[in-house]
Amino acid sequence: MSLSHLNDFPDRLSPMLVKELRQGLRARGFIILFMALQVALGFVLLSTAANLDSSNAGTATSGIIFTFFSIAVVIVQPMRGIAAIRSEITGNTLEMMALTRLNAARIVFGKWFAIVGQSALILITIIPYLILRYFFGGMNLVGEIVLLLMLFLTSIAFTALTVGGSGGKANWFRGIIPVVVFFSLFTILPRMLFSGGSTDLIEICSLNDASSRVGVLCYTLGLAYLSWCVLSHGISTIAPIAENHSSLRRLIALGLMILVVACNAMGWIEPIFLPAIFAFIGVPAIISALTDRAIMLPPVCVPFLKRGPLGKIAGFFLYPCWASGGFFTALIGAIAIGTLWFSPSSSYRDKESMIVFLACFGGLIFPALLATFYGKWENRLGTYIAYLILTIVLFIIPSVFSGITNREDAMFFFIWNPITFLFLVQQNGANLDHLLVSVSLVDAGILTLLLIQSFRAYLKFRPVIEQAKKEISGPPLTR
Repeated sequence: MSLSHLNDFPDRLSPMLVKELRQGLRARGFIILFMALQVALGFVLLSTAANLDSSNAGTATSGIIFTFFSIAVVIVQPMRGIAAIRSEITGNTLEMMALTRLNAARIVFGKWFAIVGQSALILITIIPYLILRYFFGGMNLVGEIVLLLMLFLTSIAFTALTVGGSGGKANWFRGIIPVVVFFSLFTILPRMLFSGGSTDLIEICSLNDASSRVGVLCYTLGLAYLSWCVLSHGISTIAPIAENHSSLRRLIALGLMILVVACNAMGWIEPIFLPAIFAFIGVPAIISALTDRAIMLPPVCVPFLKRGPLGKIAGFFLYPCWASGGFFTALIGAIAIGTLWFSPSSSYRDKESMIVFLACFGGLIFPALLATFYGKWENRLGTYIAYLILTIVLFIIPSVFSGITNREDAMFFFIWNPITFLFLVQQNGANLDHLLVSVSLVDAGILTLLLIQSFRAYLKFRPVIEQAKKEISGPPLTR
């Protein structure tokens, strides 16, 4: 019996995944990274074996192993997905792929999973080094294995970020992605470079108590949600206009918000974590909704209109366009702010915390409002990010100047920028009542203008909706 068929990938795998895996495993960059990691870890273990008398030899070895592994799979590997989708767009190969029954989802997930598969190969090669490290003593077996898996999940999320964002038209926007990924790792790697930090992380992942188990579970679920959001956005960038991927993203975010509200009402969530949970769920959903397409076709409206009045109301918030995204943003914001303010727990009513939350919410929607006045808004996400950076710069420069000159009162001339309240609330003697009223009025003004712009854009889609109604109520087909 011939075994030649074992030398190739099975036919059940996606053609895109097979193509990307073949190219990725043969790439010079992956081979160099793979071999360099093995040589470095082998040298570390040999050096440690020569100094077994050291009391912290095992702990130092674990920190070095995790550091090298983090550099390989959390920094280097995700960088390989920066041009994953853009290379197909510039090469004009998407149309050819569509002829082979590869839809947008299979293309994006295939590219993402190919890089994840290469990272998984690196993960497998790390396991023998951990087995050898066990003989050095002082090893927290469960903690180190869970930490290794958490680093791998972090690599999966960062890879999803680079692959999902690689479809952007602006080169500068795709260049921001590696910068964000690289500097985000500064919160992890410095702690691993020292034995104490590595020990703390291992203890957190040890699953010895309820807080450790809940923390690991929440971190895993958060990475899964973030990965799905960015990959879904990447699918939308190359999918045909008639395909609707936005409504599902908004429905899932809305469902998660309602679930958090229900859990809070039953006392299952600590009050201090509630604003962070709302922000983690709402920020990706709001940015995605406000930067959605400005085009809508009748086939997209038909599934909503078929469900009667309830479907029409749902379409007002869920249609795959930025016009309905403004109404969706208002709904998400109302749920979060209303829950924080009217919660039975008095800690939610802390005025300083509410000012910070409202300032962040206003800072999130203010760039979208500015972008609505920009006529040629083709690269919607890139334009939004550009305005967001502009608002942050307009906050940093006056705050630094006022700190140097000791003229904090000058910052009140910039309260039209909501994130300015993040500076004002920290000043000594700040009147929290006045600041809470001011930030509420600023947010209300920005949100009102955004809803007006959204409604004006929504009115342009009325002919499309009417055409969809005609398609639904058209004459039946005759045999």
